[in-house]
Amino acid sequence: MFTRSLGRSRFLVCAVLAAFVALVMPIGLAAGPVPATEKGNLSGFVYAKDVKTPVAGAVVKLRNTADMKELVSMPTDANGMYSIAGIPEGRYVVGVTSAKTDFNFDYALYVKAGELGKLSVSLAPGAGQETPEEAPAKKKGFFSSVAGRVLVVSAVGVGLYFLIVVNESSPIR
Repeated sequence: MFTRSLGRSRFLVCAVLAAFVALVMPIGLAAGPVPATEKGNLSGFVYAKDVKTPVAGAVVKLRNTADMKELVSMPTDANGMYSIAGIPEGRYVVGVTSAKTDFNFDYALYVKAGELGKLSVSLAPGAGQETPEEAPAKKKGFFSSVAGRVLVVSAVGVGLYFLIVVNESSPIR
């Protein structure tokens, strides 16, 4: 009789449910959200195409992929070193502006709050990004040359000859 009344007791059911929730619920959720006051930092070096010569006066730019806000470093020193402090946590696209041209990188960088990231870059043009002095001279196409035009005119002439002369109806035949 005692066991039947114990199973039906509201107090016991609530106590068992509260103990289960306390054991299963993570402690981080009970404490509430962590304030996002910490910010990350990024530093590194900017090198020329040879990956040895430091580039002075270059500016490193970070653009947040979520809200498109841009952060900019001070110009690099004589050693090519840059530093950006106070970066909110998130994913960023990296770009560098130098005296010669602008460089945009095709990858995203994740900056974590409370940590220092180190990224050194080389200003070598990638695919489709050639500087004017390094661009190779364009070759002239074959059909734009005199020999190509002569070939086209000859081929058309031979084709017309066989079309008109060979298939011509003769009164003798």
